[in-house]
Amino acid sequence: MNTRRQVILAMAAAVIVTLLFFLILLKPKLSEVSKTKNDVELARQQEQTLQVELQHLQAVRKNAPETTAKLAALSQYLPATPDLPGFIQLLQDAATQSGLDLQTIAPGPPAALSTATGVEIIPVTLTAQGGFFRIEDFLARLENLQRVVEVRTINLTPTSSPLSNEVILTTTISLQMFVAQSNAVASAGPAGPAVSVSPSPSASGTP
Repeated sequence: MNTRRQVILAMAAAVIVTLLFFLILLKPKLSEVSKTKNDVELARQQEQTLQVELQHLQAVRKNAPETTAKLAALSQYLPATPDLPGFIQLLQDAATQSGLDLQTIAPGPPAALSTATGVEIIPVTLTAQGGFFRIEDFLARLENLQRVVEVRTINLTPTSSPLSNEVILTTTISLQMFVAQSNAVASAGPAGPAVSVSPSPSASGTP
């Protein structure tokens, strides 16, 4: 009987020792191992993220000259200042190349663009005289102007030429030009109205 009790006590002592070993020594070590594994996985993910960022920065550095050239070209079309004398000269050159008699150019006050931050619009109204095809050529040149412009309305009215008594067209064109700061941010917004052309019913003219 005593021997059996001793065996039971020995087994109980062994269980207690095992539990103590697990609670005091092994469990903390297992927790440390688990934490180390998590740290290693986190470090691996961070390394992958840094690798992607490094590749992106390397690509940016490689393309820096091309990007700088594109930004310089873009700044011509969207300048940071109105440069009205330069803009008027562009309009005059386009009219001269189209054979159009540009009569008046009237810029309006700048206003903030509602769909962007750091962008202003400047309304411009101009009047000119010439044949239909010359006006059409002038409008095509406006699309390729070295400034971003948006034609809003075009009105055509037949007029008798004081020199030849021929019927020519007087056109009034409303457009707007843009000025963009370096920190300009565009946002989604409704599309602008379509360009309206309002010729007189008897409009005609020399090409």
